[in-house]
Amino acid sequence: MEKTKKKKLMKIAKIIFLIAVAVFLVRYFYNNYNDYKELEVKINWTIFTVSIFFYFAYKVTLASLWHYLTKLNDSAIRYSKAVTSYLYSILGKYIPGKVFMLLARVPAYEEEGVKIRKVTICFFLENICTLLGAAFLFLFSLFFFPNDLLNDYKWLTIGLVVLFFVCINPKILNFFLKLIEKITKKEDLLISVSYAQMIKIVLLFICNWLVVGVGFYMLTCSIYPVPMSELFYVSGIYGLSCIIGILAVFAPSGIGVREGIMVVGLSLVMPKEYAVIISIVSRLWQSVAELILIGIAFLANQIIRKKKKHDLEKSTI
Repeated sequence: MEKTKKKKLMKIAKIIFLIAVAVFLVRYFYNNYNDYKELEVKINWTIFTVSIFFYFAYKVTLASLWHYLTKLNDSAIRYSKAVTSYLYSILGKYIPGKVFMLLARVPAYEEEGVKIRKVTICFFLENICTLLGAAFLFLFSLFFFPNDLLNDYKWLTIGLVVLFFVCINPKILNFFLKLIEKITKKEDLLISVSYAQMIKIVLLFICNWLVVGVGFYMLTCSIYPVPMSELFYVSGIYGLSCIIGILAVFAPSGIGVREGIMVVGLSLVMPKEYAVIISIVSRLWQSVAELILIGIAFLANQIIRKKKKHDLEKSTI
């Protein structure tokens, strides 16, 4: 009875979650419909399509890194299920407050007996690694296009990098987690990841940010020709916009904040009107790619379930 009741509540929660995502997505694209309608730009669709594949690779790799992080922290589930739950959780970013991304992953792990607090800790570590990866991409880009305007952000970024590298030291994390254990009277909060492993994960995140950086550069080139020498600069602008977007907790998916950073940064290498167009198209580029991935994950999940059900029925005959 309790399990049945819990499943019903979970279904209701999922429906409410999907409705909320739909409302925020429709609201965003409705508010920006005029901007998309008035865009007068020629897009090189071949380059644009290739850029989307780079974004696909970035997201799938992120899902794999998430699974690797949970594996190191003794809270992993089956890889295919972990990747699917991660892709589904992307929808949570379109609701204000980043907590919905975490809540969307919980059911899959709870079904496998993984404690919610373990998933929460992995989610926290993942966000730190994401910020570190984006910060390094931005700092690296400054070597290729130094300017006074972005130097103002450089020291903030360096400060964040130092802070986050201190934060990912498992000894420091476990010290605070022990305090939380005492306060909440909960056990098994400590992480089992070594400092060397955490640094390795961060390096993998940095490499993955280079992948999406190249994708964004190609997106930019599909609209406005930018020389290859400015690839890392353009990638760094994307990284910086993501950092500010993530830190803007109450802006769903960093909407509005990220676009503003892009316009400021890209205006230094192209006419402002093109920078505005790219900032608008980039949101559509990202959202459409994510929705396609979620759709693929949903279809794959349905096919696997039907196959399992068919095999089970066949074995009982």
